[in-house]
Amino acid sequence: MRNNSANVPSTMNISKDLPTGQWVMLGEVAWNRPQQWHLDLSSNKMTILERVITVVFFSGLTALCAQIVFSAPWTPVPYTFQTFAVLATGVYLRRNDAFASGCLYVLVGALGAPVFAANGDHLFDGGKLIASGGYLIAFPIASALVAEGLDRSRKAGFADLKAQMICWVSAMLPVYVFGTLWLAKSYDVDFAQAFEWAVEPFLIWDFGKILIMALITTKLWSYTPQED
Repeated sequence: MRNNSANVPSTMNISKDLPTGQWVMLGEVAWNRPQQWHLDLSSNKMTILERVITVVFFSGLTALCAQIVFSAPWTPVPYTFQTFAVLATGVYLRRNDAFASGCLYVLVGALGAPVFAANGDHLFDGGKLIASGGYLIAFPIASALVAEGLDRSRKAGFADLKAQMICWVSAMLPVYVFGTLWLAKSYDVDFAQAFEWAVEPFLIWDFGKILIMALITTKLWSYTPQED
């Protein structure tokens, strides 16, 4: 039940189960229905403050996943769960919020916070973008493209597999293109060599993440709100 008292800010969401006069942040989210979280977190009922909180949360999630890293001898680019968080951001947030979350992540790292892979804390080195900078600046675009596919499914009221798959694949293109181009520039190698380092070893890795997330979003999630 919503409280109509003038003493309660109209921008806050009121939990249906709370007594009159009390409010709770993210009160519109049905926490007992995980398959519906994406609907609630991208809903127009979210206040500006709540949207800011989700933007910051997913930016932090990306930073956390970036620390799960391991290297391989066949590529100078480390394997991380960073892109998993980037894609998840687009899965749960609306397009503009997903883009903002990615931008916040890159900005915080550029300002010196150790949020990049392996506690990386700078975006520029000697006045130049770091070798992995091409990937980083593409992350906000990738999140926004994934969010576009999910937004279309939410508006349609069902899992639009075609729209989602187009956006999943499209989301990785700027990451691969920007990342490879700048890696080639940074290491002074041709595009083919950079592609061999930065794309080929990650195709199966990234496809696996996309497949798992696509199965979840198309087979397990609900696209019509369920009321108590």
